[in-house]
Amino acid sequence: MEITAALIPHDRFHTGIWLLAKGNPSWYYFKKKKNKSQVYNALFYKTLDKPLRKLVRILHKHGITTTPSCSGHHISERDLLKIYDSLKKDEQLIRTEGLTFTDVATLKQYYYYSKNYTLPWNRNSFLEQVALYQQKGVLGLRLGSRRKIKEGICQMKIEGVTVENMGAIVLIMVDDGNAGNNKNVWAKITRHITGMLLTKKTPNRTGKQKSPDADIPQRNTSVSPASMEKRISFG
Repeated sequence: MEITAALIPHDRFHTGIWLLAKGNPSWYYFKKKKNKSQVYNALFYKTLDKPLRKLVRILHKHGITTTPSCSGHHISERDLLKIYDSLKKDEQLIRTEGLTFTDVATLKQYYYYSKNYTLPWNRNSFLEQVALYQQKGVLGLRLGSRRKIKEGICQMKIEGVTVENMGAIVLIMVDDGNAGNNKNVWAKITRHITGMLLTKKTPNRTGKQKSPDADIPQRNTSVSPASMEKRISFG
């Protein structure tokens, strides 16, 4: 079982689970593993970046599960150095005593020991790589058979937003060049998607309004949806 602190490409966030080291909530570690998009943590929504919380709650309310996410960040060099120092302490523990990690979505714990474990960067390369990496954001949606909703999201035209249809998952990628301050962009995305979900069809035979996905069975969102952020300060 390998756990890494490496910078995982945003379009690969959904290919594993994200863990916090015991005593160090400043960085999410990655473990390659099938992510079932299930949440068993009642405090899960508090782990999300604020620009994503409203959107994720709305999606979950409509039975749409989500994948590990990040809104994008702008962390000062001073704070990044503090994070690096904490990662070096984790490195020492992993090499000597082992370290316990917790999956934020499920609260499942993992113990990791490796005498050969090393961070993938030195101090300077860490600062250089994270400075660019942290500015980007991502949120994945598992839309299932919701064809019209998927089409509407894939055709979304918002500056700084790229949508990638990967079949089972639709990725919303954000990088508006505003040094990681993507709050306004996520607000536009939230309004766009909310508008689609709340759009009413013409009355059916009973006289009741039908939502675009009224004929599609919805999942129990009390435990199943998962959208966990990859924060760099984070969380």
